Amino acid sequence: MFCVCVSAGYLLYISFPVNHGPGITAQNAPRITPLTWHEPFTYKGATVEPRKVIEAEVRILNKERYYFDAFSGYSPSDVIVGWNKMSDERNISYIFFTLSGRSFESRYTKAPIDDKIIRAESDLWHLIPSTSAIDDKIKQLRNGHIIRIKGLLVDMNNDSGFNIKTSTTLSDRINKTGYAIWVEEFQVL
Repeated sequence: MFCVCVSAGYLLYISFPVNHGPGITAQNAPRITPLTWHEPFTYKGATVEPRKVIEAEVRILNKERYYFDAFSGYSPSDVIVGWNKMSDERNISYIFFTLSGRSFESRYTKAPIDDKIIRAESDLWHLIPSTSAIDDKIKQLRNGHIIRIKGLLVDMNNDSGFNIKTSTTLSDRINKTGYAIWVEEFQVL
């Protein structure tokens, strides 16, 4: 009975978002820079091709764990992230984000900020943990957490036909594919 209560308490805890109050909590856009090397490597039977380096401090707007799709063995978690105006609770409290099938959408009745800003300052990230310690940290993420991340934007494919192509630039268009990120450093602030 004790274990059931502890488990239920933990599940309840991780389902509640972290609140920061009004104000921008993640100021700058992610930095995407060219690689100094370009060597593909193998991870769990898939070929991983590094494309660019990404560094960012962003706010988690929504998260989703995946267990059974073709990509879940590599990237068990997707997150919608926001920065600048999309990290301010005054704006994001009026926007409803949904994550499903490795894509996301945002809905609102009256946008608190311009549509173009919503698209330009939020995005979908497929997180590929490089270590089990990073995987454990990602599993504990809650909506509202501010994270600092460093890694590689990567393309992945394997012999069974599985294929992921990452985006490599920020834009104000809806990003259909998202960013596949090989996470090398990860910190919850």
